[in-house]
Amino acid sequence: MFKFDKEKLEQQANKLVQKSGDLMESGKIRLNITNLEKEINTFKSELGNTLYKAYKDGGEVESELQVLCRKIDEKYEEIEKLQQQLDELKNKE
Repeated sequence: MFKFDKEKLEQQANKLVQKSGDLMESGKIRLNITNLEKEINTFKSELGNTLYKAYKDGGEVESELQVLCRKIDEKYEEIEKLQQQLDELKNKE
């Protein structure tokens, strides 16, 4: 017959809770990465618009371009950190 093992059931339940927490955390990290990628695309669009406007106006906007490039680099650094967190969660399994 089937023998009920309460301790084993509790262990499995704890594993499920941990796994669901990890999946939730992983989803949050992925969402953050997606949002950062959208911000990067916005900055790149601004960068292109600023450059084109400078071209059309015959002026220079080098400092504005540098600011936008730095913002893009910062977002890429944030994505890299989040990707490391995601990798740590995957390796935890």
